[in-house]
Amino acid sequence: AGGGPAPPPQPAARTQPYARPARKPASKEMEGTTLKVSESTVPNKLAGAICNVVREAGSGLMPSVLATGPGAINQAIKGIAIARKYLLEESPPIDIVVQPVFEKDMRSGSNVSLVLSKSIPIDCEPTEDDLSAKDRTDCFKLAGAIAGRIRDGGDVALTTKGPVPVLVAVKAIALAQEYTSQENMDVKFAVQFRDLEDPELGNTPSTYLHFAVLVNHD
Repeated sequence: AGGGPAPPPQPAARTQPYARPARKPASKEMEGTTLKVSESTVPNKLAGAICNVVREAGSGLMPSVLATGPGAINQAIKGIAIARKYLLEESPPIDIVVQPVFEKDMRSGSNVSLVLSKSIPIDCEPTEDDLSAKDRTDCFKLAGAIAGRIRDGGDVALTTKGPVPVLVAVKAIALAQEYTSQENMDVKFAVQFRDLEDPELGNTPSTYLHFAVLVNHD
């Protein structure tokens, strides 16, 4: 299945699923500018490490988050979303965007470096026009849909949840970068949590990851 319509954007009142990360030194696993993530990494701890490195970086080198496999990539994306939320609450607010770089064949590989960079605050909320990724979504077809919308000059976003769909979404965004690279387009994304009604669960509230796809023209 290709990228279909996302669930209707009907926010539901839910408690915040993750607590604010404490300001404390990162663990040895997360020292330096490359933060290594596994499927057992706690997203809130990763978020704390990202926040610490971003604050210390100033205008210097930003961290990259390295993850392999659907479970690790899902935890990495969650950690980035949490870090982004808290950095936006600082004064002045700091936003972070991500460029996924896969090290091996995109079809079979899942070793990705999520390269972070600072941005002015980005405001993008779910809409009925958002694309979606599911377990069986073809990342190449979804990438084609993303690239098509980019070329049309419209807003592009994806809404998804779960380790495999998140991997599909990240791969599709990386592929869209490849598809548009000859057109001098630089494709990144900003990710956040959003609570929406899940049509597959009788429209009960469920927490999704919302990817806003961002394009700079070189």
